[in-house]
Amino acid sequence: MRKKISAVAAGALLVLTLGSLAGCGGTTGTSAPAGQAVGEPPLMPASHEGRFYELGADGCYGCHGANEDANPLLAQATPLPADHYADGDVSTYEVFGARRECLTCHPQG
Repeated sequence: MRKKISAVAAGALLVLTLGSLAGCGGTTGTSAPAGQAVGEPPLMPASHEGRFYELGADGCYGCHGANEDANPLLAQATPLPADHYADGDVSTYEVFGARRECLTCHPQG
């Protein structure tokens, strides 16, 4: 029984690790904003300090995601790219699994 639990736990950890790594897509182009390396996803601005810990992915989605009322909610917020949504389809309004862990790819700047 212990071996089975250990195997399941190890498998889950592997899936989460690979999912989070696969979830980080890069930016394109040859230049990047200050504090961001070329090819890496953008950092969260300093004004977002602690928001993910307080609100989770739904807090990010509230401004940067698609919904029936607005996309994104705030005119100055960068919308999530299509590859962040289930099946790459923005109209699902459903952020895809590993993409809900925003801080994995978008650490605080």
